[in-house]
Amino acid sequence: MKNILLFLIMLLTVAALPGRGNAGEIDDALSNVKKQGKAVMLELGSEGCAPCEQMKPVMKKLSGNYKDSLEVIFVDVRKDRDMAKKFRVFAIPTQVFLDKTGKEFHRHMGYYSYDEIEAMLKKAGL
Repeated sequence: MKNILLFLIMLLTVAALPGRGNAGEIDDALSNVKKQGKAVMLELGSEGCAPCEQMKPVMKKLSGNYKDSLEVIFVDVRKDRDMAKKFRVFAIPTQVFLDKTGKEFHRHMGYYSYDEIEAMLKKAGL
């Protein structure tokens, strides 16, 4: 019951997000990464969200350890509502993984540990 209530609160938070952000910049970044032949991890979250803040060291470690094969991009969905809609974000944080062609191959909601992500990336061949 507690998890359901937490999920509903997170869902309502995302649904009430104001404003538009830099969707064009994110699309440009995704296009550039695709040309480089890298996979992408989109971290769709928000500044100040506790689990989103917990993801920062994970993203930093992934950026360093997978710099040649994975681009890690943070999208603040409170500032960029269009990207939240485009990637069907219902709760934050949401991690969306795109292959080298830009096709989604994995999705996760909530905190995602480095070890869990690394295992998934290895299974995906990265």
